[in-house]
Amino acid sequence: MDEVVFRGSKFSLVRRSRVVGGRVAVGEYIVHPGAVAVLALVDGEALLVRQFRGALGERTLEIPAGSLEPGERPEEAAVREMVEETGYRPLRLEPLLDFYPTPGVSNERIWIFFTDKAEHVGVGDRDAEEADMEVVMMRPRDVLAMVDRGEIKDGKTMLAFLAAYRKGLI
Repeated sequence: MDEVVFRGSKFSLVRRSRVVGGRVAVGEYIVHPGAVAVLALVDGEALLVRQFRGALGERTLEIPAGSLEPGERPEEAAVREMVEETGYRPLRLEPLLDFYPTPGVSNERIWIFFTDKAEHVGVGDRDAEEADMEVVMMRPRDVLAMVDRGEIKDGKTMLAFLAAYRKGLI
């Protein structure tokens, strides 16, 4: 049985009960609409964003990403997020991988795409929390070196670069 404990703009907190071995187990979980991220190469350089993350109280370096809107397909969300955050529109998207970042806490699923074809169209409508977001261009090998040194902590960014490297895309 599910009970919604909190309903926010991006996710809900649900208390879920189930019977396990004759006993009632109760857990609290975040129900999330899902998210997308894009590892984009523009003229051979990786397109990243540096942004403030309130949960951490610091700025992080990440690939462009964002939550799905109701009824939105992951590919549509990937294009929307790329334009909003970087000003680049991907001309094609290749699925790279999808995963559950925190399955013990949330049902969030993140779809990661790859593109090496994008056009500059200007930054779209950013959320207020993204107003000071900075677009950063870096050589993929430099990003991988930052992952190796522990300077990039964002899971989706690390997975995207490692998967793209293993597939020979970067």
